[in-house]
Amino acid sequence: MRKEGVRRADVARKFNLSSSRIDLIERRDAADRLMAERRSRLRGMLRTDDDMEKLVVVEDLVDAIGMTVVAKNRLMDNFVAVVKNEISLRELMDMCLDAPVEGLDFMMSPLVIMRGIGPKGFWSLAFL
Repeated sequence: MRKEGVRRADVARKFNLSSSRIDLIERRDAADRLMAERRSRLRGMLRTDDDMEKLVVVEDLVDAIGMTVVAKNRLMDNFVAVVKNEISLRELMDMCLDAPVEGLDFMMSPLVIMRGIGPKGFWSLAFL
């Protein structure tokens, strides 16, 4: 309705919301659209480069993948903690593969073990 020129107050009244809530919805929509464009651009770059070993800025790679917000934030926290700014797509994929767990008799994905990511965050990355 707003794109068709309907005033914010009229839209708010129709849906029994405040004008500030309509403004928040519009800003969130604009941010989502910008992120979708960024994700598309980054994915295009990754496809064009077609190099699994090329180092990419961690935030760019994580944005291109489109993980859940919590998983993205925890993964970014991990890379900040280990002072790593770039990662290859292969390294990120290897984080999804099972590896021996120190002191235990089984294997598990490093992403599942990572604090704050857990199974839900792992699957948001593994199924992309």
